[in-house]
Formats: sequence, C-alpha cells, structure tokens
Amino acid sequence: MRPAGVLGVSVVTIILAGATGASSAEAPEPVAQQKGAASEGGVGEFTRTGSQLKEAQGQLDVADSRARELEAQTEKLSKDLGEQQEAAKDSQARYEKRIRASYKGEDLSRISLVLNSLLEGGVRQKAVLNGSVTRVLGNSRGSIQFHKDSQRALKETRRQLDKKKAEYEKLREERRTAVEELRRGEAKLRISVGKLGSRPERMESRISELEAAEEAGAFTRPPASGGGGSVAVEQEFEIAEDIVARPVEPIPYERYVQIYKAAAKRYGFTEDWYVLAAVGKAESNHGENMGPSSAGAMGPMQFLPSTWEQYGVDGNGDGEANIMDPEDAIPAAANYLEFGGAPEDWYAALYTYNHAGWYVREVLGIAESYRRQAGDDRIKPYV
Repeated sequence: MRPAGVLGVSVVTIILAGATGASSAEAPEPVAQQKGAASEGGVGEFTRTGSQLKEAQGQLDVADSRARELEAQTEKLSKDLGEQQEAAKDSQARYEKRIRASYKGEDLSRISLVLNSLLEGGVRQKAVLNGSVTRVLGNSRGSIQFHKDSQRALKETRRQLDKKKAEYEKLREERRTAVEELRRGEAKLRISVGKLGSRPERMESRISELEAAEEAGAFTRPPASGGGGSVAVEQEFEIAEDIVARPVEPIPYERYVQIYKAAAKRYGFTEDWYVLAAVGKAESNHGENMGPSSAGAMGPMQFLPSTWEQYGVDGNGDGEANIMDPEDAIPAAANYLEFGGAPEDWYAALYTYNHAGWYVREVLGIAESYRRQAGDDRIKPYV
C-alpha cells in the first residue's frame, strides 16, 4: 500500500481549486471534456481495443462451439452413409442371387433388364418374366421396396452431408477470421499498454493468474458489473424492483471528482483515486450512461442489482442506498474494490469488480492516463 498524502501540492490536488478555493493555480480540464487531448485519444483507443477483444473472444467461443457440434454431426453422417452403402450392396447381391436362382437357363440380358427396371421404378413383370419368377419376386416385394427406400435415404443422407460440410467450412472460415481479428486486437492492446506504462509483461502475467484462479473456482464473490454473474438477466430486473433505483439529478464532472476522492480516502486508497475514477469512466463515462446494460447493470458504477442488494452502501447518510446516486454508488464501488484486494492488488480488485482481463487492462490504462495528465510522478505507473 502506498503511503498516504503523497499527492502533496501536485496538479491533481487542485483540480477542484476553482470550486474549493484551495489554490489559484490553473486546474487541468476534466478528461471527459478534453475531446482533442492526446491522452484521451489513447484512452479511447485502449477502451475500443478492449471492447473489440472481448467481442472477438465471444465470437471465437461461439464459432468453436458450433464447429465442434458440426464436426460431430458430420462424423455421424459419414458413418451412416457408409453403413447404408454397405447395406445397398448387400441388398443388390441378394436380389441378383434370388432372380438367378429362379430364372435358371434364361438369357442374362433379360435378367439385367428386370433388375434395372425394378431398381429404377418398376416394370410390367408378366410381360418379361415367367410365372415362377413372378411368384418369387412377389414374395420378395418387401425386400425390393426396402432396397428402393434405402436408395432414396442414401441420396438424402448425401445431400444433408454436403449441406453440413458447406456449413462447416463456412463456420471454419468465420472462426479463422475471428482468430485473426483477436490476434490483431491483442497486438493493438500490447502496443497501447506499452505506450501507457512500463509494466505490460507484469500486467499480462497477473491477469493470466487471475483468469486461472477464476477457472479453479477461487472467485466466490459475484462481479459488481458486467455479465457472468450467477443471476440471470431476467432475475436482475426483478431484483431491481426490490432495491432503491431512483433517478437523481445529473451532477458535474467536478462533483464526481470530489466523490471519487472522498470515497477513495474513506476506504483506504487516498492517492489511488485515479483508479476509482477510471472505473467510473469505463462504466458510465461519469454518469452519462446510467443503464440498464444488457446484463442488467445500473447506475454510474454499473452495479448488477443482485450485487448491489448485498454490497450497496448508503454513502451520503440519507437512510437509503440508491444504486442510481453517485453519492451511494461510488462509495459502494470503493468498498467493493477494497473487498477485492485494493489497494495492495489492483489487478485482483478490478478482476473481482468485473471478471474479465480486458476490463482490468482498460481501467488501469485509463487510470494511468489520468495520473500522467495530472503530472503525479509520486505514484508508480498502474500498467
């Protein structure tokens, strides 16, 4: 944990100077308002890369699943096709044997005519065959019909097999495209991380450890935001009806900064308020997008109602924890990050907040941009 009070009289400390009168120095314009700033451009690219990486990963997972399913179906159809081909050969041999046994001594060309006519849709048997052969074939009519049905089934199976193979190849191509997109996204992300900080290898290593820990079941606490929780979206909206989710009047960016700082101090990471602000930026752009999201998350810090039900706090002391109120949601987020390991392990804390490696990269990248913009060299790089 970093020692408290390291911000001193840095530029960061006086972002709110105009409102508080603490200093007459010129405060940097809020990041959310710096449309043309290079640092904001870097953060935007970082955010887009993370989102693209997440989307590509989802597409790749779906394509992989569907490809495996089609591969299994193709193998089964190939097996069925082979079995029906063998059955057709056996049936053909039996028919020929029966006809030859009943039609001894006759011209073989007439036998071939009978076989071909029967297999291609029927013939006037009495006009070609004598009575004894007619009786034999009449007794075997069921077998002949079975053979004809097998032929039709064989053709239909082949058609289905060809169709499945075409679908399979198409999905294979889509999967290859998704893989290429994913790799490009990863390359861009590495470049972004390299530009923003000096520890990309450490970041990737730590994220890999966290992903492995999640797969092993080490994360028992539900995510604060994003998908992947244990509660279905429909249930999230039902829970939203039972919690306080009352809209509030918008507040300016400067007020958000005040709340970020106060909440960070309250939960033990005063100088690291940049990370809390970065979470607010990533989740709602400081209150511009209050949700609900497709996963059901709501408010400035995009809490899932099910998580808020357990971990929401009354930050402003008005007697209720309102998921839509920044004065409640931001302290709740700080509280949740502390539960997750902040400030000793920001990687684990952010992964607890949203179980996704891309999310950790995005938030720490934004936090690092904020730190650099503030000129705060006393804080070590976040990435």
